[in-house]
Amino acid sequence: MFRPNKKLTQSVTFTTEDAADQALWEAIEKELSLTKYQTFSNLCKQALWQFLFVSESPATPPSLSSMPAMPVSSQKLEEQITQLQKQLSHLEHQMLASEETRFQQLQRQLTQMTQQLAQLQVAVTLQPSSPTPEAVVTQTPQPPSIQPVAEPVQPEEKPTPQQESDPVLQRLSSLIDDF
Repeated sequence: MFRPNKKLTQSVTFTTEDAADQALWEAIEKELSLTKYQTFSNLCKQALWQFLFVSESPATPPSLSSMPAMPVSSQKLEEQITQLQKQLSHLEHQMLASEETRFQQLQRQLTQMTQQLAQLQVAVTLQPSSPTPEAVVTQTPQPPSIQPVAEPVQPEEKPTPQQESDPVLQRLSSLIDDF
């Protein structure tokens, strides 16, 4: 014999004026659009089952036909986690590469500065101990030159020796003096 289907129907009303109802309805539409649940009814049943029976562990789970597959949700989460792990790994590699480049640049600069400092130290130690060749020339007497009597003899002015040095060396010389 034919048995009548016993269905119990309840209705739910969402008002557009209530912000909480609107937010809930948007979340429901989002879940339904993901095709995670076939119908609004299945979504409500699953939510009620989890809400009402979450504290009761020995409760009988609903039949598989009325409950949508949950692995779809966990599978999406696992995919997102995997994607985030890949992005994190990529960022780590980029950071390591940029840090390595910066480290190499700093090492080159340190080597350059060490060489410049050594050159300055050599220049400073050699400078006071040996006189310049121009100073030696000024100490030698010059033969008298014949000049007319009308003009007084004036001593020749020797230009002061100018040191042609690197501006960086000049700036660093004060640091070397401190040492």
